Amino acid sequence: MAKRILSLSIEGNTVRILSARGDTVEAWDSTPFNPQFLRRGYVADPEGLAEVVKNVLAERKFAKGQLVCALSAVGTTSRILSLPKVEVKQLEDIVQREARRILGDTLEDSYLHWQALPLKGAQQQVFIVTVPKEPLDALMRTMQLAGLRASIIDLKPLALMMAVNRRDGIIGNGESNSVESVIVLDDVPELIRSSFLSEEMVAPDYAVGRMSDELVRTISQYNESHRDEPLNPDIPMYLTGAVAASVAFAINVATLTGRPLEPLDPPLHYPSELPVADFMVNMGLVLRAL
Repeated sequence: MAKRILSLSIEGNTVRILSARGDTVEAWDSTPFNPQFLRRGYVADPEGLAEVVKNVLAERKFAKGQLVCALSAVGTTSRILSLPKVEVKQLEDIVQREARRILGDTLEDSYLHWQALPLKGAQQQVFIVTVPKEPLDALMRTMQLAGLRASIIDLKPLALMMAVNRRDGIIGNGESNSVESVIVLDDVPELIRSSFLSEEMVAPDYAVGRMSDELVRTISQYNESHRDEPLNPDIPMYLTGAVAASVAFAINVATLTGRPLEPLDPPLHYPSELPVADFMVNMGLVLRAL
């Protein structure tokens, strides 16, 4: 029998939980909580949020399973490094040294993760991401207080890549307090941008405007740094998160970017009534765990 996966993501001032048995979604729930449990989108009150998580799991009678969680990319840094081709055993030291050269003292307060990518000519491509220690530790503490242990914690943009499931695309994720976007080329997150909007939940119209602006900035930033190879105008966009349900937002993004918008079609089996845009991060987490 396929394993059960329980995915958890904090979006705006809600905890979103989705349960799947293998690649089939079984149940889901979105529960609001006190916004004061967060600060700049990260957990500020592990005890308070842990109680929310415990209550949701008990009241909605979610079955136990492998837990996977998402962490906001706000405050993280990611880069694609081009390094000389070396033996695998030498790569760790080179990546650490190069990351310290680029990021300096900020690396002391962050966790560094990296992954080797396919060679590009004679260069070894490496994806690196730094995650602030305090927010990640607070999320892990929350799960511990809730009597849970996450086997995987992934960044939201990376989970969204899994759920969108396209080699090339521009993904925009909008919630009531944050906007995150990622440009994916050949299955590589070439550029990740994340912005925190407000400690208070912002009005939908404001969130729509900010997310539209952020997507335009993301595309512009990529094209400025790749003037010889700007983004192909045919690369589509995928809109996720609570803000994505707005028709006005979709029209605004299509008008501002001139790019086609593609529907969301995550590679999982799920009921037609599931609000797919809202739970794309959760579905990406499930796919990450399969």
